[in-house]
Amino acid sequence: MNTLEQNELRVEKYLAPRMGRLCHLINKLLVDPRDARGKRHAFDGLLLALLAGLLAGKKGLRDVERLSERLALGRNGGRVSDNALGNLLERLDDRALAQLLVIMVKDMKRRGQLRSDGLRRDWIAIDGKYESLNHHANGWAQKIENREAGSIYWRLGALRAVLISAAGRPALGQRVMGPVAGEQSDPDKLKHTGEMSNIRPFIVWLREQYGDLATNFTLDAGLWSRELFAEMDNAGLGIFGGLKKNKPELHAEVERVLRIERGRRAADAESDWEPCKDGQVRRRLWRSYSLDGWNGWTHLRQVVVVEQTTRPRECVEDTVELRYFATNLPHATMSASEVLALVRRHWAIENDCNWTFDVVMGEDAGTWCTKGNAMLALGVLKMIAYNLMQWLRKRHVAVRHACTPDTPRAWRELQEMIFANWVRIGRTLLQRLRPSISS
Repeated sequence: MNTLEQNELRVEKYLAPRMGRLCHLINKLLVDPRDARGKRHAFDGLLLALLAGLLAGKKGLRDVERLSERLALGRNGGRVSDNALGNLLERLDDRALAQLLVIMVKDMKRRGQLRSDGLRRDWIAIDGKYESLNHHANGWAQKIENREAGSIYWRLGALRAVLISAAGRPALGQRVMGPVAGEQSDPDKLKHTGEMSNIRPFIVWLREQYGDLATNFTLDAGLWSRELFAEMDNAGLGIFGGLKKNKPELHAEVERVLRIERGRRAADAESDWEPCKDGQVRRRLWRSYSLDGWNGWTHLRQVVVVEQTTRPRECVEDTVELRYFATNLPHATMSASEVLALVRRHWAIENDCNWTFDVVMGEDAGTWCTKGNAMLALGVLKMIAYNLMQWLRKRHVAVRHACTPDTPRAWRELQEMIFANWVRIGRTLLQRLRPSISS
């Protein structure tokens, strides 16, 4: 048996029980939102068609329709039309789908897949993500007028959470930044909430769903304030926040203190020179504990600067970039090398999750459906598919090397393996996933 066949068998061995579990949860927990007269196809068959399309890298609902025919996911073993798939997406409750995601993440925890990888604590990164549309998406998207360009578009924003301390970097959930309640009935004139007004309820939701797993958070500079910093500390939660000039007084003082530290002593932690797209990069870190309580900033137990030096391939000067951070965690809770690792992990939400959604799942090229609740529901379905594929590509079908660590399988190769597995299984997929129910 060659390596390709072995990997395809690994794909089947990994996906079959998890897709079967999803099929069971769909029938047990979700309510079919379609009208009674419109239920031509089985509810679980439709949702499995959407997930199968995401896993196999299909770029649109027409492609999913063709895949559904090969897998006999429709009525009497037939295909599911792209209209039927779109109509379901319009009506799906993203909050109910989120419970599927939570259960699947907890399943991962029971299998030991969420253990912290190189850090002593569990860390969740939260970041904002935006998509541009040509309509208001049932009031969820905000109208944006670009007067200079003379153009109008609508923007849908959401906060996403990723467990960056785990090797698979699983997605944990999303919170859509919807309209302000009761402000306006015209969807084109609605005022929308922003990142700061959604970060608190999102953290509360993560705590309710995941308990102690959701204890420490990394946030971009625009996602936290002095008040949130103190609230999280009083609640026993860890916060590690980027620091920029949107907090001018604190930023200036931190810059001054850490400039002195950089000038008088060696770095507390330093990475090796590593390859990057522009050449090589090295990161060095200094930290200070002297600003706790400064100017009313209680709980400010550490401030950090990371000096990133990029050495281009061409013979030009190195470029140096300084990034500042603040945290409420005492220095004894994390070594300097752990702090440096955490800074790098924070970008996993962009490099792993958001990039995968944009490029691999085609968000940059346009989403499958934008009507009704479709974009919210697709956001959760993409997280479920992403979590399944991340652990598969990083563990089960990773590229093996004799003398160096294994590397994750390329996304396109992985999706081709999954598609080949679907094709090989063919019209028996539903019988395998729900053996007690006739297809």
